[in-house]
Amino acid sequence: MLKYIAVILALLGTSPALAHSESEVHPGPHGGHIIDAGGGVQHWELVADHDALVLYVTDGEEKPVSTEGGAAQGTVLADGKTSQVNFEPSGENTLTAEGDFGHHHDMVVIVKTKDVGGESLQARLTPLH
Repeated sequence: MLKYIAVILALLGTSPALAHSESEVHPGPHGGHIIDAGGGVQHWELVADHDALVLYVTDGEEKPVSTEGGAAQGTVLADGKTSQVNFEPSGENTLTAEGDFGHHHDMVVIVKTKDVGGESLQARLTPLH
């Protein structure tokens, strides 16, 4: 019985920290918010424009990570629908997916990168417009 109480107390003691870290929004330099991908290996900022999603990739110290030779796939959840998009390198540290992204304020995008800065990572993002 004491084991169960200890486990419950341990979980209660850590849940506020976990909730705080997941709900914290760090504004990015491009108008989106920054999330840690791969436990802080990379930082991602996703920005939605009317006709594109742009993923900015930096390292843990906010230095640009080259996206050359990399790619990403995205699962876009918006307005109760799911669609797939492909991100292609579009600059020094950006990947871009084209589509209609302008009027979906409830959008969530699950991004899975391949060989971006030598890493293949996955994260869930809510782009800002």
